Amino acid sequence: MTSNKFQVTSKKHGFTLIELLIVITIIGILAVAVLSAINPIEQIRRATDQGLESDAAEALNAMERYYTAFFEYPWDALGEADPSQTLVQGSWITELVNKGEVKPQFADRDSWDSIYTTLAGSVVRLCFDPASSSFQEQADTAGKNKDGSSGCTSNCYVCIPR
Repeated sequence: MTSNKFQVTSKKHGFTLIELLIVITIIGILAVAVLSAINPIEQIRRATDQGLESDAAEALNAMERYYTAFFEYPWDALGEADPSQTLVQGSWITELVNKGEVKPQFADRDSWDSIYTTLAGSVVRLCFDPASSSFQEQADTAGKNKDGSSGCTSNCYVCIPR
């Protein structure tokens, strides 16, 4: 038996360029399908709405604690009129901070130009216009106007308390 030292063996190591392009194309198609399924813009809007809802709930809790401690709301202590579809005022938040109802960082939130306050009788409602479709559906189902009253049929607001 003789062996040829110069015999070429063809062993394939790795992928060809065509195979790599096909795999990259398939990954790209899957990425587009996943991104269109999760709709990142809707996710951002939903996160914004959740932040607004959280800030409104915390502000309402702080106002109720303030009322329990001082027998008046922050706007009363500041000599301001009762709110009726009024944006949350920086002076109210400052008063809540000064009395220790919220931390100073709470005043720095970007939410205050989107949350409306209404005092109706003895009930304070904080409402915001939702941006995400899921929050909008909840708002339209609840049927709340900007002042928290019922009867809205479209472009409704999310209100705290519900």
